[in-house]
This record gives sequence, structure tokens and C-alpha cells, in this order.
Amino acid sequence: MSYQVLARKWRPKSFTDVVGQQHVLTVLANALSLGRVHHAYLFSGTRGVGKTSIARLLAKGLNCEKGITADPCGECDNCKDIEQGRFIDLLEIDAASRTKVEDTREILDNVQYLPTKGRFKVYLIDEVHMLSRSSFNALLKTLEEPPEHVKFLLATTDPQKLPITILSRCLHLHLSVLDTDLIKQQLIKVLSAELINAEDKAVQLLAKAANGSMRDALSLTDQSIALGNGQIDTASVSVMLGTLDKNLPFELIEALYQGDGNGLMQQIQLAAKQGVDWDNLLTETSTLLHQISLLQIVPSAIGDYSDYEERMRYLAQHVSPNDIQLFYQILLMGRKELMYAPDKKIGVEMSFLRALAFIPKSLQTTSKQTDVKSMTLANNKKAEQSCPIPTERESSAPVLPPNTAVVTDKVAQQSITSDVDNHVSDVTKSILAARQQVIESEKSVKKSEQVERRSQPESSLQQQIVQRAVTEKESKDETISVDETAETYQWQFSEHFTPSTDSKLNAKDVKQAFEHEKTAELNKKLIDEAVKIDPWSAEIEMLTMPPLIKQIAVNSYLEQVDQTKLVLHLRSALAHLGRNDNNIKRLATILSASRGYEVTLTAVIDDDTTHLTPLEVRENIYQMKLAEAKQLIQEDSKIAMICQFFEARIDENSIRPV
Repeated sequence: MSYQVLARKWRPKSFTDVVGQQHVLTVLANALSLGRVHHAYLFSGTRGVGKTSIARLLAKGLNCEKGITADPCGECDNCKDIEQGRFIDLLEIDAASRTKVEDTREILDNVQYLPTKGRFKVYLIDEVHMLSRSSFNALLKTLEEPPEHVKFLLATTDPQKLPITILSRCLHLHLSVLDTDLIKQQLIKVLSAELINAEDKAVQLLAKAANGSMRDALSLTDQSIALGNGQIDTASVSVMLGTLDKNLPFELIEALYQGDGNGLMQQIQLAAKQGVDWDNLLTETSTLLHQISLLQIVPSAIGDYSDYEERMRYLAQHVSPNDIQLFYQILLMGRKELMYAPDKKIGVEMSFLRALAFIPKSLQTTSKQTDVKSMTLANNKKAEQSCPIPTERESSAPVLPPNTAVVTDKVAQQSITSDVDNHVSDVTKSILAARQQVIESEKSVKKSEQVERRSQPESSLQQQIVQRAVTEKESKDETISVDETAETYQWQFSEHFTPSTDSKLNAKDVKQAFEHEKTAELNKKLIDEAVKIDPWSAEIEMLTMPPLIKQIAVNSYLEQVDQTKLVLHLRSALAHLGRNDNNIKRLATILSASRGYEVTLTAVIDDDTTHLTPLEVRENIYQMKLAEAKQLIQEDSKIAMICQFFEARIDENSIRPV
């Protein structure tokens, strides 16, 4: 028995059956209703979007026996003949096989004759851009001034190849690429009518693989029905299309976020064993990055990742927006350069290694290059703010001209500096030089302000100077803090990404938080020391596990109930990860493989600090180191001398262990 493929069986029979292309259908329907039909139409667009189908529907509307209409009856002989491709006055010409000028002239010789059965003689020339230059020249005059009973309908996938003289004689209608959702809806409608069982995710994969073409979507559907033995399931469609496992892009991005180069290379090696399409790997990873970035500003934007919502929200909450933008840009450049790579696998590896190498460092890391002079400048300014108001005896001193005051101050400062030069280190010298620079800049005041000072009582003048200096410095400190910590993005996290309204953050708090971020070297020291005192920390560091599972492990402590039964006490901050049974099963599998016997792992939410998690152990070690650092600073004789000479104060918030 003969079988008609879905692409032919479901070809539109009226304008209402066409999927999408409303802008084109509106033009044609109005033209038919008003009787203002152009003599030559050019339909352009990619393959499978409906160029030939719409041209045939237009021919049907012109030759329907009930008259020129946008809604042909489909029942008359003319409509049926056009639908079955045997209407004598509809001449369908394949320009790809009839490119010679002799073929074009043969066609045009019959233009002068009236239609045999219909109202118009319609010439439908498909792939018209394949005609030769001579054929176009032969067609020009007839196309510009055809007989009243002739209509030309041209279709092409490449209108740029048409001569401008042809384009200017036609009414050009461009058909757009079909949206994935439109294709999916049409496939669901077709499969329902055909009584084919299909999984929703499988239909989504087919619609996406069609890449905007309705014909390709129906052809792929035919293939998937044959592969699935009369039904469409996600597994068979994924195999047919060679769809990439969505876990792989997640693993790659999580490895980038953790800075885990070894894990990154392991995932790429796993992809190579699966025979992955390398360009597709970069495409899917870039798509995931786009969805994560979108999720950070639209909390409901999960897209096609509903099965991975938990991992999506975790990455959206923890990976910074500028890192996502950096990864996205590097992977796009990697796709562009893939064709120039010695090997596609090497090109992909270098793209991910580049993303790993260019992850921006924290303010703590970048501040290592800041010299001692700039680090102590803020401390000196704060010390000057707290200077005591001069006493009456000090304020009764004669007022000298400004220049004299500056010179005198310079001499005094140079004297002090020369006295201590032999007793201080180079670091202290640089601090003194920095303070001198600040004093000189602040002595430069406007003449009008100097005159105003002289006209006021000296005691109140000194008080106003101190008060104004305090106000100005607070303002400057605030501005500097805002500039240093300002986010370069104009949007902020919403809903569960934003801090609660109870917590009031200012610029200084944000700066302080960044400054106390631990460096990679310090983190390594903290982990090494935690391993020595905490068995669970030591076991975690010996295991190889994905970043998400490791995040669960370091935020919990392990209770050994018996030989095979374990209880994981997880902090409530990560309760959402503990509720996922798959995460706990993965951790149990890793522990079983490491210990050499099967273990049963149960997760409970527990915020009792009697037992510390590995992260809490590290934080305790850090606080001990911080206290030791503060004590060393307080007991340092050179720093004590600076405080004595310059009435300076130690800013304990700026002290950090290394």
C-alpha cells in the first residue's frame, strides 16, 4: 500500500492552515478581497517555511470557481485539480533543471494564449535564482508587462542572487523562519490526528532540531515514528538526533565556577568518549550560560531546563554575572576559531582552559599588587579625623601667612623624618612620605577661605577646620568606597537572590566583605590545617566528587551510626540540596567506592554547632589566625612608634592573615 509522507499529507489547503507567516497572509488575503492582485510576486525564505504552498494557495484563490477570494472553497474542480497538481493553467517550473535561455523562451511563447480552464494562467517558477543571466534577460519585459490573464509567482531561497531588474518588477514577500513553539504546536496537532503517542520532551527536541523549517520537522517526525516503532519517545529521538546530554554542560560550568581544571578536563575527555559534536558542545554550554544569566534577573525563566531547575538556581545564585558574561564571550570566540584549531577537541579544550585562566580574581587577590603607601593612606586619614581640638594655649599662637606655615611645616616634618631615618625600615619611610604628601595637599586652600579664617576668632576657627575636615573626609571615603565596589551591571538579583530587607548594607560594608575574602593560598592553608584536626575534612579531600556534591559535604558533618549506616547532618542554608535524593545517593555512592563497602546515607537538617562542619572548622582556624595577626600588629614596635609620632590609630578591620 502506498504511504504519503507527513510533509505532503499535511500541506496547507487554505490560508488558515498555514503555520505562522501572518504578515504575508494578510497581504495576500487583502489583495484578493480588494481585487488588487499584483501581476508578479516573489516569495523568499529558507527551506520548508511555506513558499511553494502559499503560492499554490494564491493560485487556488485566483482560479476558484466561486470567484477571486481569500477563502477558496476547496470543493470545485479547479481547487481540487490545483491541490492534486494537475490544473492545466498552473504551470509549475523548476528553474534548477531548466536554466537555459531556450527553456525560458519556450515557456514565454505560450504566455499570449488565454487560460484553458481557469480565470488566470499562473506561472509558478521555483528556485528562480538558478536561472542563467540570459534567461533573466529574456524574462524581463514579459515580467514587467504580462497579459492581463497571466500571473507570475516566483519562489527562491536566495533572493540576493536575483538581478535588481527582476526584484524591481516583483512584489517581494519574505517568509520568516518559524518559531520553535509554533512548530511544536503543529507537530502535536499532526500527531494527535495521526493517533501517534509522543512524549512532550521528544516533540520539543524535534521542533528544535527542525531549525525553523516545518517540512524538516515533519520529515524528522516521520523518521522518529519509524525508529520508535509507531510511537515517539525521548530516548530514541535523542539517539536519532545525536542530542548532547544536558548534564555535560552543567558539569563543565560547575567545574569552571569551582576553578577545577582537572575536573574540567575529565568532563571533556568523557565527551570525547561519547563521540560528541564539539561545535554542539560549545553551543549547548553557551545556551546554558544564557539561560543562567536570564534566570538571575527573571527568577521564573527556566526555559528547557525544568528537569535541572535545582542546579540552574544554584549556579544563578553563586556564579557572578560578570563571570557568566566572560564564559559566554570566550565560548563564542571558541566556536569562531574552531575551524582553525589543529583538532576540534584541542580547540574546545583551549576554549575552556581560556575561560578558566581569565576568571577575574577577587579584590583581595588583586590588592596584593597595591603598595604599602596606598594601603596606609586611608588609615592616616582616619587618624587625622580623630585629632583632638587644639587647646586655648595652642590656638593663641600668632597666625602666620599661608606660605610661611607650609614652609615651617615642611622644615619640621623634614626634621622629624631625619631623626628617625636611622631607626626605621623602608616601609616606614614610605609611610612617612605618604603622610607628608597628604599634609601638603591639604595645606593648599583658596585665598578667600584664608581671609575668612583671619576674620574669625582663632579658637572657633580651629574647631571649624577640624569639623569641616571630618565632614569632607567622610564624604570622600564614602565616594571612594562606592566607586570601588560599584556593580557594573544595571540590574540586581530579584526575589530569592536579593538580600532580605532587614539587612541594611552600605558601601563600606560591601568593601569590607570583599577585602576579607580569602585568597586561594590562604584557603589551601586552611584546608590543610582542617584536614589534620577533622577526620571528615580529611576524607572529603581524598575523594573525587562533583562541585555540587562537594558543596553539600563541606556544609555538613558525618555521624557514623554503625559500620554501614551513616547520617549526614546538613546545615539549613543548603537544605534545598539535601532534599534532592539524587544528590545524597551520589554522595553515598562515592563514599561506598572510597571505603570499599556499601554504605547507607541519610540526610537530616541540623544547625547544632556542637559538631562543626568542614567549612566551620576552617572558619575557626581563620579566626584564630586573624586574632594572632592583630596581636602581632599591636605588639610591633615600629607601628607603635608611628602611632606615637603621628597620633595614628590602627584600623583592625584592615588586618588579614596570610
